[in-house]
Amino acid sequence: MIGNILADRYEILKKIGTGGMGDVFQAHDRRLDRIVAIKTLKTEYNDDENFIRKFRRESLAAASISHPNIVSIYDVGVETVNDSDLYYIVMEFIDGKTLKDLVKEEGKISQNLALNYTVQICEALKVAHGKDIVHRDIKSQNIMLTKDNRIKVTDFGIARVAGNTTVTATNAVMGSVHYFSPEQARGQTVDARSDIYSLGIVLFEMLTGQVPFDSENPITVALMHVQNRMPLPSELNPSVSPAVDHIFSKMTEKKPQERYDNVSQIITDIKDVLLNRQAQEVGQTTVMAPGLFPSSSAQPSKGQAKKEGPEEGKEGPKKKKGSLPLGMLGALVAVLCIAGLVFAGPKIKNFFQAEEMVIAADNLVGLTLEEAQALANEKGYQIKVIASEERDDVAENTVLSQDVEPNTELKEDDVVGVTVSKLQEYVVVPDLENMSFDQAQRILDRLNLKLEIAKYEDDDTVPKDRIISQNPIEGASIANGGTVSVVMSSGANEEMTQVPNLTGVGLEKAKELLALQNLELGSVGEKENYSVDEGEVCWQQYAPGSQVKEGTKVDVYIASRPQEEEEVDPPEGSEDKTKRLNLQVNLSDDGQEHMVEIKKVSGGKEESLGSFSQTGGETTSTPVEGKKGDQFIIYVDGSKYKTETVQ
Repeated sequence: MIGNILADRYEILKKIGTGGMGDVFQAHDRRLDRIVAIKTLKTEYNDDENFIRKFRRESLAAASISHPNIVSIYDVGVETVNDSDLYYIVMEFIDGKTLKDLVKEEGKISQNLALNYTVQICEALKVAHGKDIVHRDIKSQNIMLTKDNRIKVTDFGIARVAGNTTVTATNAVMGSVHYFSPEQARGQTVDARSDIYSLGIVLFEMLTGQVPFDSENPITVALMHVQNRMPLPSELNPSVSPAVDHIFSKMTEKKPQERYDNVSQIITDIKDVLLNRQAQEVGQTTVMAPGLFPSSSAQPSKGQAKKEGPEEGKEGPKKKKGSLPLGMLGALVAVLCIAGLVFAGPKIKNFFQAEEMVIAADNLVGLTLEEAQALANEKGYQIKVIASEERDDVAENTVLSQDVEPNTELKEDDVVGVTVSKLQEYVVVPDLENMSFDQAQRILDRLNLKLEIAKYEDDDTVPKDRIISQNPIEGASIANGGTVSVVMSSGANEEMTQVPNLTGVGLEKAKELLALQNLELGSVGEKENYSVDEGEVCWQQYAPGSQVKEGTKVDVYIASRPQEEEEVDPPEGSEDKTKRLNLQVNLSDDGQEHMVEIKKVSGGKEESLGSFSQTGGETTSTPVEGKKGDQFIIYVDGSKYKTETVQ
């Protein structure tokens, strides 16, 4: 494969990987001068037409997904290599490593970094699930990590194809079973929640350095996912927080209906953990003003006997003389408390107001949302995201602006609203050349792109009102909602006309037919032919109905017969004996005009005996002559119809 060029465009440079369905190569796209990755299918799949059809359909569906966290698919094709069809997918080349490789190197990943990676994977799945595309094979091997720490999910749609093939005893299945959802293990229908379960296994692997269930037998692993209790990450890594254990447990519930409904919910819960919102809620306590409630000294001390009531049958202690009844004493205390609050209330209020903190608002622009949140928590005010703006020049979740000027005086728990950045979504531009404006508009509408006409140009090869060229070109990436500009054809600068059918007419009639179309008769040759009468046109330079410029000369051949009509037959059994055949052409009744051509192959040389037009439903019989072993090949509309051999 190294050095081969696919589609006259992709030069194979080196092999960079092997998967269950084929090999992955690094290649150079000569047309766009960029490095790409090409995944080829094993030739053992070629005989399965159903598989190949699904492969192309799913690959094209995956190509419609565009997101910074998804490996883009640029092209899908087939090439004949070493006399065998080679199906391939052209993808974005990622200069990095897989998440599986990272876990092997690091052993385990810090909680915050693992959660950050999980959010990026969720963002990729959110786009795919929004288009009803389920990945079906989320695993650390299918998640790439770029050198700038960005996640790229690959192989969308391929798992659906692989799941329908009979080739199951592969390394790909052995690797995937560790991430199977229970419904996948049972062979049941899966949906987006199956991807959520598999992502939970990836999260466990990042936090602990290993998968939750493992065995040398893949069937045993699949059964574990169905039957066994799922361990918590904190059981292997005590530094994992209870909140993350909870998120993981909800992602990996055995029943799909008990998991998260969608990945957006996971993103929300993870961001709560990253922004320490759970800790804030748990850490809130009620502070009581001193002296308003009895102190702990009023309670019985440890070991002090609690006074029992009067024993049954005995009188209780006698009241002292002059003591107030308990009810009256309580009323008196209440009156004194109310009086104290009336007179002391303003002073108490002033005391607490004097203690209220005054905070200066910080300059949050340029900080990440996480950094801004931490700074606000430290000072005592709150951050709220009030808007987001697509930007590709700053990192995601960077604070772009705030609704309170820096150094503005704030009170505790005041809220500062911020606008943060979000990643610009990109779309791969399709090939629009030779399409009408309406056709191109329908395709771009589905991709949320706009279409505009830059100008019209004369063109001899592209029909009028068709697209000649486009900008950006096919395969380029463009921002979601962007515009594709096209150049439209205004047709040929010279007047065009249609070539008539001259087969079976004499030269004078041919001249008349050509003149009616503003065409001229060109050179006239002779060719031995029996499909038409002698002296009639049996071949013409341009096919009937084709468009040519007015004034064009059309060359023809007329049918001729051998000079000597009488031939002396060689002795019986001689190989040189000439025989006559009647070649019949019986076309199905479709009401269409078809071009029939007869060729003769004799002594290794092929010659055309002429062509003629025949309407569907008609039967024609053409007499021909040849020697033993000569072949007569009949073509209909350029395709071989049948071959007859002189016996």
